[in-house]
Amino acid sequence: MVLSGGGAYGAFAIGVMKTLFAGRSPATAYEPLAAEILTGTSVGSFNAAMMAAPMGEDNLTAALRLENAWLELVADRPGRCGNGVFRLRGNPADLIDANCLREPATVTSRIASDTFTIGAYLLERSANFLASSAPLEDRAMALVNIGSFIDNAPFHDLLRTLINEDAIRQSPRRLKISVTNWITGKAQYFCNSDFDHGRGISAIMASAAIPGVFPPVRIGRDMYVDGGLVENTPLNPAIEMGATSIHVIYLDPNPSVVRLQGEPYTIDTMMRVYEIMLAAKISEDVETASWINAGLNAISAHQQGQTISDAKLRDFLRIAGQFLKTSQTQYKRLVIHRYFPAAALGGDLGMMNFGIDAIVRMIAEGERVALLHDCKESGCLTN
Repeated sequence: MVLSGGGAYGAFAIGVMKTLFAGRSPATAYEPLAAEILTGTSVGSFNAAMMAAPMGEDNLTAALRLENAWLELVADRPGRCGNGVFRLRGNPADLIDANCLREPATVTSRIASDTFTIGAYLLERSANFLASSAPLEDRAMALVNIGSFIDNAPFHDLLRTLINEDAIRQSPRRLKISVTNWITGKAQYFCNSDFDHGRGISAIMASAAIPGVFPPVRIGRDMYVDGGLVENTPLNPAIEMGATSIHVIYLDPNPSVVRLQGEPYTIDTMMRVYEIMLAAKISEDVETASWINAGLNAISAHQQGQTISDAKLRDFLRIAGQFLKTSQTQYKRLVIHRYFPAAALGGDLGMMNFGIDAIVRMIAEGERVALLHDCKESGCLTN
Protein backbone atom coordinates (compact mmCIF):
# COMPACT_ATOMS: atom_id res chain seq x y z
CA MET A 1 0.00 0.00 0.00
CA VAL A 2 1.59 3.26 -1.19
CA LEU A 3 0.14 6.38 0.44
CA SER A 4 0.79 9.84 -1.00
CA GLY A 5 1.13 13.17 0.74
CA GLY A 6 -1.47 15.93 0.62
CA GLY A 7 -2.47 17.21 4.06
CA ALA A 8 -6.17 16.93 4.87
CA TYR A 9 -6.70 15.06 1.60
CA GLY A 10 -5.22 12.05 3.40
CA ALA A 11 -8.78 11.25 4.46
CA PHE A 12 -9.42 10.13 0.86
CA ALA A 13 -6.99 7.23 1.38
CA ILE A 14 -9.06 5.96 4.31
CA GLY A 15 -12.11 5.48 2.09
CA VAL A 16 -10.05 3.62 -0.53
CA MET A 17 -8.43 1.35 2.06
CA LYS A 18 -11.70 0.53 3.81
CA THR A 19 -13.19 -0.61 0.50
CA LEU A 20 -10.15 -2.67 -0.53
CA PHE A 21 -9.78 -4.33 2.86
CA ALA A 22 -13.49 -5.17 2.96
CA GLY A 23 -13.29 -6.91 -0.42
CA ARG A 24 -15.69 -4.48 -2.08
CA SER A 25 -13.54 -3.39 -5.04
CA PRO A 26 -13.12 -4.91 -8.51
CA ALA A 27 -9.40 -4.10 -8.16
CA THR A 28 -9.05 -7.14 -5.88
CA ALA A 29 -11.72 -9.24 -7.62
CA TYR A 30 -13.93 -8.47 -4.60
CA GLU A 31 -11.56 -10.30 -2.28
CA PRO A 32 -10.33 -8.61 0.93
CA LEU A 33 -6.86 -7.17 0.41
CA ALA A 34 -4.09 -8.02 2.87
CA ALA A 35 -1.43 -5.29 2.83
CA GLU A 36 1.82 -6.35 4.47
CA ILE A 37 4.06 -3.58 3.08
CA LEU A 38 3.21 0.09 3.61
CA THR A 39 5.03 3.19 2.41
CA GLY A 40 4.00 6.78 2.91
CA THR A 41 4.94 10.41 2.55
CA SER A 42 3.71 13.37 4.61
CA VAL A 43 0.14 12.61 5.73
CA GLY A 44 0.65 9.25 4.03
CA SER A 45 3.40 8.52 6.56
CA PHE A 46 0.91 9.08 9.40
CA ASN A 47 -1.70 6.85 7.77
CA ALA A 48 0.89 4.16 6.99
CA ALA A 49 2.28 4.19 10.52
CA MET A 50 -1.20 3.82 11.98
CA MET A 51 -1.84 0.89 9.65
CA ALA A 52 1.52 -0.72 10.45
CA ALA A 53 0.71 -1.22 14.14
CA PRO A 54 -1.72 -4.16 13.92
CA MET A 55 -2.40 -4.67 17.67
CA GLY A 56 -3.79 -8.06 16.64
CA GLU A 57 -6.04 -6.42 14.05
CA ASP A 58 -6.68 -7.30 10.44
CA ASN A 59 -6.29 -4.58 7.82
CA LEU A 60 -9.96 -3.59 7.81
CA THR A 61 -10.10 -3.18 11.59
CA ALA A 62 -6.93 -1.10 11.46
CA ALA A 63 -8.44 1.11 8.73
CA LEU A 64 -11.59 1.62 10.81
CA ARG A 65 -9.43 2.58 13.80
CA LEU A 66 -7.60 5.07 11.57
CA GLU A 67 -10.91 6.50 10.37
CA ASN A 68 -12.07 6.95 13.96
CA ALA A 69 -8.83 8.77 14.81
CA TRP A 70 -9.38 11.19 11.92
CA LEU A 71 -13.00 11.85 12.84
CA GLU A 72 -12.48 12.16 16.59
CA LEU A 73 -8.94 13.53 17.02
CA VAL A 74 -7.77 15.03 13.72
CA ALA A 75 -10.91 16.82 12.53
CA ASP A 76 -12.01 20.27 13.63
CA ARG A 77 -15.48 19.42 14.84
CA PRO A 78 -18.16 20.77 17.18
CA GLY A 79 -17.05 20.49 20.78
CA ARG A 80 -13.33 20.77 19.99
CA CYS A 81 -10.98 23.74 20.14
CA GLY A 82 -9.41 23.51 16.68
CA ASN A 83 -8.03 20.54 14.76
CA GLY A 84 -5.39 18.01 15.74
CA VAL A 85 -2.74 19.14 13.25
CA PHE A 86 -2.03 22.86 13.49
CA ARG A 87 -3.31 26.20 14.72
CA LEU A 88 -2.65 29.85 13.90
CA ARG A 89 -0.67 31.73 16.52
CA GLY A 90 -2.38 34.83 17.88
CA ASN A 91 -5.69 33.81 16.36
CA PRO A 92 -8.36 36.04 17.97
CA ALA A 93 -11.00 33.38 17.18
CA ASP A 94 -9.54 31.32 20.05
CA LEU A 95 -10.64 34.04 22.46
CA ILE A 96 -14.27 33.93 21.37
CA ASP A 97 -14.64 30.23 20.52
CA ALA A 98 -16.87 28.70 23.18
CA ASN A 99 -15.11 25.34 22.82
CA CYS A 100 -11.73 26.94 23.52
CA LEU A 101 -13.10 28.95 26.44
CA ARG A 102 -14.09 25.70 28.14
CA GLU A 103 -10.34 25.15 28.58
CA PRO A 104 -9.18 28.44 30.18
CA ALA A 105 -5.79 26.99 31.15
CA THR A 106 -5.14 26.05 27.52
CA VAL A 107 -6.16 29.49 26.26
CA THR A 108 -3.96 31.23 28.84
CA SER A 109 -1.03 29.01 27.95
CA ARG A 110 -1.52 29.69 24.24
CA ILE A 111 -1.72 33.46 24.74
CA ALA A 112 1.52 33.45 26.73
CA SER A 113 3.29 31.20 24.23
CA ASP A 114 2.06 33.12 21.20
CA THR A 115 2.96 36.49 22.71
CA PHE A 116 6.50 35.31 23.38
CA THR A 117 6.93 33.62 19.97
CA ILE A 118 5.51 36.47 17.89
CA GLY A 119 7.39 39.04 19.96
CA ALA A 120 10.67 37.19 19.47
CA TYR A 121 9.92 36.89 15.75
CA LEU A 122 9.29 40.62 15.35
CA LEU A 123 12.38 41.52 17.37
CA GLU A 124 14.69 39.18 15.47
CA ARG A 125 13.36 40.13 12.01
CA SER A 126 13.52 43.84 12.79
CA ALA A 127 17.09 43.52 14.04
CA ASN A 128 18.11 41.61 10.93
CA PHE A 129 16.40 44.19 8.73
CA LEU A 130 18.29 47.09 10.35
CA ALA A 131 21.66 45.30 10.52
CA SER A 132 21.66 43.86 7.03
CA SER A 133 23.50 45.54 4.17
CA ALA A 134 21.40 43.74 1.55
CA PRO A 135 19.20 45.75 -0.87
CA LEU A 136 16.00 47.11 0.66
CA GLU A 137 13.72 44.78 -1.31
CA ASP A 138 15.71 41.72 -0.14
CA ARG A 139 15.53 42.84 3.48
CA ALA A 140 11.78 43.45 3.15
CA MET A 141 11.24 39.93 1.80
CA ALA A 142 13.24 38.50 4.71
CA LEU A 143 10.72 40.01 7.13
CA VAL A 144 8.10 37.47 6.08
CA ASN A 145 8.04 33.96 7.51
CA ILE A 146 4.57 32.39 7.51
CA GLY A 147 5.81 29.43 9.53
CA SER A 148 6.34 31.60 12.59
CA PHE A 149 2.58 32.08 12.81
CA ILE A 150 1.68 28.39 12.51
CA ASP A 151 1.98 26.07 15.49
CA ASN A 152 2.23 22.33 14.75
CA ALA A 153 2.35 21.32 18.41
CA PRO A 154 -1.16 19.79 18.11
CA PHE A 155 0.19 17.32 15.53
CA HIS A 156 3.09 16.33 17.79
CA ASP A 157 0.66 15.80 20.68
CA LEU A 158 -1.60 13.76 18.38
CA LEU A 159 1.27 11.48 17.33
CA ARG A 160 2.31 10.90 20.94
CA THR A 161 -1.28 9.87 21.68
CA LEU A 162 -1.82 7.59 18.67
CA ILE A 163 1.53 6.17 17.57
CA ASN A 164 2.67 3.09 19.47
CA GLU A 165 6.36 2.86 18.60
CA ASP A 166 6.84 -0.52 20.27
CA ALA A 167 3.96 -2.01 18.25
CA ILE A 168 5.34 -0.63 14.98
CA ARG A 169 8.89 -1.77 15.73
CA GLN A 170 7.67 -5.32 16.40
CA SER A 171 5.01 -5.39 13.70
CA PRO A 172 5.11 -8.02 10.94
CA ARG A 173 3.85 -5.32 8.57
CA ARG A 174 6.80 -3.59 6.99
CA LEU A 175 6.81 0.20 6.98
CA LYS A 176 8.93 2.77 5.17
CA ILE A 177 8.45 6.54 5.57
CA SER A 178 9.89 8.99 3.06
CA VAL A 179 11.50 12.27 4.14
CA THR A 180 13.74 14.82 2.43
CA ASN A 181 17.16 15.67 3.81
CA TRP A 182 17.02 19.47 4.05
CA ILE A 183 20.78 19.79 3.40
CA THR A 184 21.39 17.27 0.60
CA GLY A 185 17.92 17.47 -0.99
CA LYS A 186 17.81 13.67 -1.26
CA ALA A 187 15.06 11.28 -0.20
CA GLN A 188 15.76 9.22 2.89
CA TYR A 189 13.69 6.59 4.64
CA PHE A 190 12.76 5.47 8.12
CA CYS A 191 11.46 1.95 8.77
CA ASN A 192 10.03 -0.16 11.61
CA SER A 193 13.33 -0.43 13.50
CA ASP A 194 13.59 3.38 13.69
CA PHE A 195 10.49 3.61 15.87
CA ASP A 196 12.31 3.83 19.18
CA HIS A 197 12.65 6.60 21.79
CA GLY A 198 10.54 9.03 19.76
CA ARG A 199 12.61 8.68 16.58
CA GLY A 200 9.66 7.30 14.60
CA ILE A 201 7.38 10.11 15.74
CA SER A 202 10.03 12.61 14.69
CA ALA A 203 10.22 10.91 11.28
CA ILE A 204 6.48 11.38 10.75
CA MET A 205 6.76 15.02 11.87
CA ALA A 206 9.61 15.50 9.38
CA SER A 207 7.77 13.78 6.53
CA ALA A 208 4.90 16.23 7.00
CA ALA A 209 7.06 19.34 7.56
CA ILE A 210 6.08 21.51 4.56
CA PRO A 211 8.98 23.98 4.13
CA GLY A 212 7.98 27.53 4.95
CA VAL A 213 4.91 26.32 6.85
CA PHE A 214 6.28 23.87 9.43
CA PRO A 215 9.86 23.91 10.75
CA PRO A 216 12.44 21.29 9.72
CA VAL A 217 12.85 18.40 12.15
CA ARG A 218 16.24 17.39 13.51
CA ILE A 219 16.85 13.65 13.78
CA GLY A 220 20.37 12.82 14.89
CA ARG A 221 22.74 15.21 13.14
CA ASP A 222 20.53 15.92 10.13
CA MET A 223 17.55 18.15 9.39
CA TYR A 224 14.58 16.76 7.49
CA VAL A 225 11.48 18.15 5.81
CA ASP A 226 8.47 16.99 3.80
CA GLY A 227 9.22 13.84 1.82
CA GLY A 228 6.85 15.10 -0.88
CA LEU A 229 9.53 17.49 -2.13
CA VAL A 230 11.28 14.64 -3.95
CA GLU A 231 9.00 11.63 -3.56
CA ASN A 232 5.36 12.36 -2.83
CA THR A 233 4.28 8.85 -3.85
CA PRO A 234 6.93 6.38 -2.61
CA LEU A 235 6.41 3.59 -5.13
CA ASN A 236 10.04 2.54 -5.60
CA PRO A 237 10.61 1.89 -1.86
CA ALA A 238 7.65 -0.52 -1.92
CA ILE A 239 9.14 -2.36 -4.91
CA GLU A 240 12.55 -2.50 -3.23
CA MET A 241 10.91 -4.03 -0.14
CA GLY A 242 9.61 -6.87 -2.30
CA ALA A 243 6.06 -5.77 -3.07
CA THR A 244 4.71 -7.25 -6.31
CA SER A 245 0.99 -6.42 -6.06
CA ILE A 246 0.86 -2.71 -5.27
CA HIS A 247 -2.02 -0.33 -4.61
CA VAL A 248 -1.09 3.34 -4.99
CA ILE A 249 -3.43 5.96 -3.54
CA TYR A 250 -2.98 9.48 -4.89
CA LEU A 251 -4.45 12.54 -3.21
CA ASP A 252 -4.35 14.73 -6.31
CA PRO A 253 -6.51 14.06 -9.37
CA ASN A 254 -5.00 13.34 -12.74
CA PRO A 255 -4.29 16.84 -14.17
CA SER A 256 -6.27 15.97 -17.30
CA VAL A 257 -9.54 15.93 -15.31
CA VAL A 258 -8.97 19.25 -13.55
CA ARG A 259 -10.74 22.03 -15.43
CA LEU A 260 -8.58 25.03 -16.29
CA GLN A 261 -9.69 28.39 -14.94
CA GLY A 262 -10.79 30.89 -17.57
CA GLU A 263 -8.85 33.59 -15.74
CA PRO A 264 -5.97 31.84 -13.94
CA TYR A 265 -4.45 33.44 -10.85
CA THR A 266 -1.18 32.85 -9.00
CA ILE A 267 -2.26 30.19 -6.47
CA ASP A 268 -4.29 28.31 -9.10
CA THR A 269 -1.31 28.31 -11.47
CA MET A 270 1.12 27.16 -8.78
CA MET A 271 -1.17 24.30 -7.74
CA ARG A 272 -1.52 23.11 -11.33
CA VAL A 273 2.27 23.18 -11.79
CA TYR A 274 2.55 21.12 -8.60
CA GLU A 275 -0.03 18.58 -9.80
CA ILE A 276 1.68 18.22 -13.19
CA MET A 277 5.06 17.67 -11.53
CA LEU A 278 3.63 14.95 -9.27
CA ALA A 279 1.85 13.26 -12.18
CA ALA A 280 5.03 13.27 -14.31
CA LYS A 281 7.14 11.69 -11.54
CA ILE A 282 4.74 8.87 -10.73
CA SER A 283 4.05 8.20 -14.42
CA GLU A 284 7.80 7.79 -14.87
CA ASP A 285 7.93 5.29 -11.98
CA VAL A 286 5.01 3.28 -13.37
CA GLU A 287 6.57 3.29 -16.84
CA THR A 288 9.81 1.93 -15.35
CA ALA A 289 7.82 -0.84 -13.68
CA SER A 290 6.22 -1.59 -17.05
CA TRP A 291 9.70 -1.92 -18.58
CA ILE A 292 10.65 -4.40 -15.86
CA ASN A 293 7.62 -6.53 -16.71
CA ALA A 294 8.39 -6.36 -20.43
CA GLY A 295 12.05 -7.23 -19.86
CA LEU A 296 11.13 -10.24 -17.73
CA ASN A 297 8.69 -11.36 -20.41
CA ALA A 298 11.51 -11.15 -22.98
CA ILE A 299 13.79 -13.27 -20.79
CA SER A 300 11.03 -15.82 -20.24
CA ALA A 301 10.41 -16.03 -23.99
CA HIS A 302 14.11 -16.64 -24.64
CA GLN A 303 14.27 -19.34 -21.96
CA GLN A 304 11.35 -21.09 -23.65
CA GLY A 305 13.21 -21.10 -26.96
CA GLN A 306 11.11 -18.44 -28.62
CA THR A 307 12.64 -16.10 -31.18
CA ILE A 308 13.53 -12.73 -29.66
CA SER A 309 11.98 -9.98 -31.75
CA ASP A 310 13.45 -6.50 -31.99
CA ALA A 311 10.71 -5.24 -29.69
CA LYS A 312 11.47 -7.85 -27.01
CA LEU A 313 15.20 -7.18 -27.32
CA ARG A 314 14.49 -3.50 -26.75
CA ASP A 315 12.41 -4.36 -23.69
CA PHE A 316 15.29 -6.36 -22.25
CA LEU A 317 17.92 -3.71 -22.98
CA ARG A 318 15.85 -1.11 -21.16
CA ILE A 319 16.37 -2.92 -17.86
CA ALA A 320 19.71 -4.63 -18.59
CA GLY A 321 21.54 -1.95 -16.63
CA GLN A 322 19.45 -2.68 -13.56
CA PHE A 323 20.11 -6.40 -13.92
CA LEU A 324 23.86 -5.75 -13.91
CA LYS A 325 23.58 -3.92 -10.58
CA THR A 326 21.75 -6.67 -8.75
CA SER A 327 20.56 -10.25 -9.04
CA GLN A 328 17.88 -10.94 -11.64
CA THR A 329 16.02 -13.00 -9.06
CA GLN A 330 15.15 -9.79 -7.19
CA TYR A 331 12.97 -8.68 -10.09
CA LYS A 332 9.43 -9.96 -10.35
CA ARG A 333 6.48 -8.97 -12.47
CA LEU A 334 4.57 -6.11 -10.93
CA VAL A 335 0.86 -5.36 -10.71
CA ILE A 336 0.14 -1.72 -9.85
CA HIS A 337 -3.37 -0.47 -9.17
CA ARG A 338 -3.84 3.30 -9.06
CA TYR A 339 -6.57 5.30 -7.31
CA PHE A 340 -7.18 8.97 -8.10
CA PRO A 341 -9.84 11.37 -6.85
CA ALA A 342 -12.23 12.04 -9.73
CA ALA A 343 -11.77 15.77 -9.19
CA ALA A 344 -9.92 18.15 -6.90
CA LEU A 345 -10.84 17.33 -3.30
CA GLY A 346 -11.03 20.95 -2.20
CA GLY A 347 -10.13 24.52 -3.06
CA ASP A 348 -6.64 25.87 -3.61
CA LEU A 349 -5.80 25.49 0.08
CA GLY A 350 -8.11 22.56 0.71
CA MET A 351 -5.26 20.40 1.94
CA MET A 352 -5.25 22.58 5.08
CA ASN A 353 -9.00 22.16 5.65
CA PHE A 354 -9.41 19.69 8.51
CA GLY A 355 -13.07 20.50 9.10
CA ILE A 356 -15.23 17.49 9.90
CA ASP A 357 -17.52 17.99 6.89
CA ALA A 358 -14.58 18.08 4.47
CA ILE A 359 -13.01 14.97 5.99
CA VAL A 360 -16.27 12.98 5.86
CA ARG A 361 -16.72 14.03 2.23
CA MET A 362 -13.19 12.93 1.30
CA ILE A 363 -13.55 9.54 2.99
CA ALA A 364 -16.77 8.98 1.04
CA GLU A 365 -15.02 9.96 -2.22
CA GLY A 366 -12.31 7.40 -1.51
CA GLU A 367 -14.91 4.68 -1.02
CA ARG A 368 -16.66 5.66 -4.23
CA VAL A 369 -13.45 5.62 -6.28
CA ALA A 370 -12.45 2.17 -5.01
CA LEU A 371 -15.95 0.75 -5.49
CA LEU A 372 -16.02 1.89 -9.14
CA HIS A 373 -12.33 1.23 -9.88
CA ASP A 374 -11.56 0.87 -13.59
CA CYS A 375 -8.03 -0.28 -14.38
CA LYS A 376 -8.03 1.03 -17.94
CA GLU A 377 -9.28 4.45 -16.92
CA SER A 378 -6.84 4.64 -14.01
CA GLY A 379 -3.81 3.54 -16.02
CA CYS A 380 -3.08 0.48 -13.89
CA LEU A 381 -0.24 -1.90 -14.73
CA THR A 382 -1.71 -5.38 -14.80
CA ASN A 383 0.60 -7.42 -17.06
